[in-house]
Amino acid sequence: MTTTGAEATNVIQIIVFVPVSIPDDQRSTFEQALGQFLFGFDRVRPELREPLAAVGVDFNHLALLSQKPQIGVCPSPGALEFIPSDAVAEVCRRHGIELTSGGTVQVGFTYDTYGDSRTPPSDALEIKLKLPRVVYQEASDSPGLVADIVEALFGDCQLAEPARAYLRAHGVNLTEIAAHNVKRLGGPNVPFTSRVSPEVHSYLAETGFNLDQFGRFDVKSVAQVNAGVSWTKATCC
Repeated sequence: MTTTGAEATNVIQIIVFVPVSIPDDQRSTFEQALGQFLFGFDRVRPELREPLAAVGVDFNHLALLSQKPQIGVCPSPGALEFIPSDAVAEVCRRHGIELTSGGTVQVGFTYDTYGDSRTPPSDALEIKLKLPRVVYQEASDSPGLVADIVEALFGDCQLAEPARAYLRAHGVNLTEIAAHNVKRLGGPNVPFTSRVSPEVHSYLAETGFNLDQFGRFDVKSVAQVNAGVSWTKATCC
């Protein structure tokens, strides 16, 4: 994401309200792991490898198909492809923001949001979204536009379409597979997918950040981009 207009910018900022207590000397590692969660992709948990194999599904191939599809507009390896909805693309076009020339997503972490007076939500990770001024002005009056931007950044909390097509071809319903393997997953409320590797999932669980709680990202507020965030990820469009 880059710009041609004087008031536009190629930066989106995300402030994450951390719902657990993390010691100062562990925050850098925690933030890198949480970043992998934020920008991860949904993949089926390895606990379901055997039940899926029993119905003819190759788990390794399913994992490969579950990776975020790349549309090939990004020259930088490992960068996040910001794929806009029609509404986001129209706002960018109107304000001279070019979506294929690169930019950054900057992530900051706030550790003192919750305390005696306020407890974190049990089923969501709260974030603040900071947008370029021209986009913010439109998004502040349009929840739908905010939702589109959030989905472009974080995905739609579903397996990638090639993975879903592969399961459909095998006649497999993951919800049914999970329902018959509750003990393998660890309980009836445990999702059958995860956005990160088992190693990152275990690390975050050890810090008290239970990924299974956070079924959605809630945008607590929307603001205009400013300075002062710590973790960055390149975007290309």
